[in-house]
Order: sequence, then C-alpha cells, then structure tokens
Amino acid sequence: MQFPSLAPTGLRAPCLLLALIGLFTLAPRAAAAETVDQAYDRALKEFYAGKAAKAVASLERIRAIPLENEDLSYNLGCAYFKLGKLGPAIFHFERALALDPSSEDAAFNIETSRALAATKVADKLKGADRESAWVRAVRLLSTGTWTVSFLALWWATFALILVIRFLQPGPLRAGLLVGDVFIGLITLLCAGMLLGRVYLDRRVTQGIVLPDRLEVREGPNATTKSTFKLHAGFKVRLQTKPSGGWVRIRLPNGLEGWVPRDKIGVL
Repeated sequence: MQFPSLAPTGLRAPCLLLALIGLFTLAPRAAAAETVDQAYDRALKEFYAGKAAKAVASLERIRAIPLENEDLSYNLGCAYFKLGKLGPAIFHFERALALDPSSEDAAFNIETSRALAATKVADKLKGADRESAWVRAVRLLSTGTWTVSFLALWWATFALILVIRFLQPGPLRAGLLVGDVFIGLITLLCAGMLLGRVYLDRRVTQGIVLPDRLEVREGPNATTKSTFKLHAGFKVRLQTKPSGGWVRIRLPNGLEGWVPRDKIGVL
C-alpha cells in the first residue's frame, strides 16, 4: 500500500533522544546485544524494504523498554497503517500528537485514517465521533503553551495597570484602560483553558478502539446484549478501571457500555 500523502516523509530518521540513549541495550539477539538506535535503524530498513510487519515488531520491542517518543509513535502508526491495521495506526498517531501537539503530519494522518476506517463499518451513531466543544478548545494548545500564555497575559495586565496609574486623565489613559480590561478578560479565559487542559490530562482517561469492529455491551460479559458497534480509531473515555478484563466506556454523545480492555489502546 502506498501512502505518500498520509506519511509524506515516510518513517522518520532516528531522533536525538534515541541517539542519546543508544548505549542502552535490548535483550540479547543471536550472540550479541543490540543498542536502541541500532534496533531503530533496523526497523527503518525493514519498513523501506517492504517488511512492515517486521518493522512493527522491532518498534514495539523498543517501545516495551519502555520508551515514549513522538517519532517512535509516529513511525509505529505508519507501519501499522501499511499493514492495514487502522486502529493501532490511529492509536500511535494520537500518542505522537499528544507528545508533540505541533505535529501536522500526525494530525493529518489521524484525520485521514479515521475517514478510511469509517468507510469499513457504518456506526450510525449521531454525534458519537465528535469530541465536546470544551475538549476541542483546550486541546488547541499543550499544557505548557497554555501556561506560558497565561503568565504572559497576567504580567501584561499588571504592567498596564502600573502604566495607567502614572498617566494623566485623557484619551491615552482611557484607551489603555479599555485595553487592559480586554487583556484581563483574555487572561481569565486562558486560565480557564489551562485548568481544563490540566483536568483533561490528569483526570480524564481516553482510549482508541483498536479492532476494525467492536461490539459495545450492556455489561462486563460477552453474554450480555450488544447495544451498539464502534469502528477502528474511535476515541472513547474510560469510565472505570478494568474489571475482569472489561472496561466501561463513554462516547461524546453520552452513550456508555462495556468492552474488553485489550480492545482499547489507552492514551
């Protein structure tokens, strides 16, 4: 399968982080141990040689160290996509985007992969595939960016207050006062966005549907009634901790149900 538009640069070359930890070794292979960046380089060669399954195995082996890195996740997404496994592909693209919110490639790949996955299974669930407005809003920027923006606006507000105190009444002072009120309101909005992002990151657990088709049931048991179906790449919220191999999920439109834990990739 060719996907030049989905992954315009193909698998990414080893990044600085992997190079820095190259002294760490994986489990012995044949007679010699293998460093992380050697295994990573081998995965690149396997992918470009058309051996996507082997590339996935090599990259998953590195990830099991464990290792979190946006390039590693992005490349796993590309390799899974080439195998036609859209659920795992979207899961790893989402992980890459979480680690690097500025990654346009990952964002585009997620959208393209989800559109492709939706053509395979007709869910017919109105509003279930769209996150709530507040989630989309707080995800526009990372926690760090929201923090920097809030602090910058906060200090700008107080700096203007000090300037206004030393100005004589007049048009300039009135204009700066109006501007300061406006900046203050934006600061409060930014503070709300920051709190929302922190809450989302720390208190809300989301996951990605991995199989092409997933039955959502009324209870944590395969014998209970199936209430609706989801396709690969669907983003859900985990409502409970896994119990007996099952977990309760919630969709953006309010629908809830139980699915096997191993069918959900936790973000």
